[in-house]
Amino acid sequence: MCDERFDLVILGGGVYGLSAAWDAALRGWKVAVLEKGDFGQATSSGSLKLIHGGLRYLQHLNFVRMRISINERRRMLTIAPHLVHPLEFVMPCYGHGIKGPEAMRMALLVNDVMSFDRNKGLSRPGRIPPGRIISKAECLELLPGIRAEGLTAGAIFYDGQMHNSERLTLSFGLSAAQQGAALANYVEATGFRVENRRIKAVRVRDTLSDRTFEVAGEWFLNMTGPWSDLTVRLLDSPAPDRQVVRSKGIQLVTHPLPPRVAFPIESRQRDATAVIKRGGRNYFVTPWRGMSILGTTDTLFRGAPEDYAVTQADVAEFLADLNALYPADLKPSDVRFWVGGLRPIGDEDTNPEHALASHKSQIRDHSREGGPDNLVSVVGIKYTVCRHIAQRALDHLVARRGGASAPCRTAVTPLAGGDIGDLESFLDSARRTAPPGTAEHLAHNYGARMKNVLALAANPEARELLPGSSEVLRAEVLHAVREEMALKLTDVVLRRTDLGTLGHPGRPALEEAVRLMAKELGWTPDRQQRELADAEAVYHLA
Repeated sequence: MCDERFDLVILGGGVYGLSAAWDAALRGWKVAVLEKGDFGQATSSGSLKLIHGGLRYLQHLNFVRMRISINERRRMLTIAPHLVHPLEFVMPCYGHGIKGPEAMRMALLVNDVMSFDRNKGLSRPGRIPPGRIISKAECLELLPGIRAEGLTAGAIFYDGQMHNSERLTLSFGLSAAQQGAALANYVEATGFRVENRRIKAVRVRDTLSDRTFEVAGEWFLNMTGPWSDLTVRLLDSPAPDRQVVRSKGIQLVTHPLPPRVAFPIESRQRDATAVIKRGGRNYFVTPWRGMSILGTTDTLFRGAPEDYAVTQADVAEFLADLNALYPADLKPSDVRFWVGGLRPIGDEDTNPEHALASHKSQIRDHSREGGPDNLVSVVGIKYTVCRHIAQRALDHLVARRGGASAPCRTAVTPLAGGDIGDLESFLDSARRTAPPGTAEHLAHNYGARMKNVLALAANPEARELLPGSSEVLRAEVLHAVREEMALKLTDVVLRRTDLGTLGHPGRPALEEAVRLMAKELGWTPDRQQRELADAEAVYHLA
């Protein structure tokens, strides 16, 4: 990287930065991506695993945003059919007013009209069915335990869910790399070299070796999420004030709750931005890979982003709130795992106890603010629209740069592994080639790239499962190191495989994974112990 000059240097390797890298590389730009941790390690990994079509935006009468979400859901189902699938939701209806079946029937009708092309080009497994109203009895059968008093019906609608959000994020990076982009994880921006109001290079530090160097470029795109403000402050100081104010959101992975469909739980927090008031903002309970995910909270965070953590108090408060609203009787011991992140705060909520996340993505051209002529900052809000916002940012840079440039192709180009055709046919083929019991796991996580894992699994030892795991092969660890830039044990456990995304995988699995990585990367016994300690720390609440 330090020997080349790039057309575009992207700071931040979350899903937004990787989406932009893929877009730019497809347009023929020479691209570099610099990520201070691992790809998708921070906010991108803290999602509720939903790719949503924006039904709730009807409350805001924001039809433009709703159409964008609908379009992006269809595109995600198209470009990553192995990783994104439809998910059924049931919303209880109470009375006959704004929360009743009559209002919901109208909302579902508007949603179906707004999403008239939602299944265009999709094969049958990825198609989103129309919404419908069901009886009170059917609703109670689907959602045992919900409040029956005043219940008049239920409303069914469908959205998208990610099988593995970390693999989906990584797929954007793999796709960019396939187009020639240069990606580096564990490389932190420490400053800029600026001449005549233009950034010439970003100064960076390799956090694993502590080496420093520069990466030169023509344009710079700051997509560091919660760190965006701090990255810009590096223009003025190598050690800027690191205090920020953000919305803190967390999700909990628990044992499976009785409902086998997703459903909302109305919280006590108001949605101040809604035009049509239906009550509090919703928590959602969604079934996911044999567990349930509960989220999302909105609380105030003040401090440095690197100090963000999900705490015992966070979990206890969230569970207390949920148990008061729905008779799940969840205890801390029922929580298998937790994820979360920081988001920008909107202007709308002045309640000091809450921190309503902003509804608007931000694209800032710093040349308009007296800053460098070639720096643009992007702060995304929703995972669903990452591709769309990346396209907008690249369209802006193309206009600023001038000259000929290829159009955006990310809406119709399969992501790495996504070129599988019909999912059901692909799964049938996978069952004939994969080790027993692993076909669906490998097909959903890797798509067409599972052939690379199976090539490594030709070795009998690599074909074996990790101790205690029912699905993850030793070959996946080798694949993560050799082909997907896994440099730490946590990279493998949390972001290259799904070994540890449902909770602690067991000490034997961690020890075998670290043994395989040590052999590949030449780790000393001390380094192996540090890696194990770091992985164990993930499963302990602050």
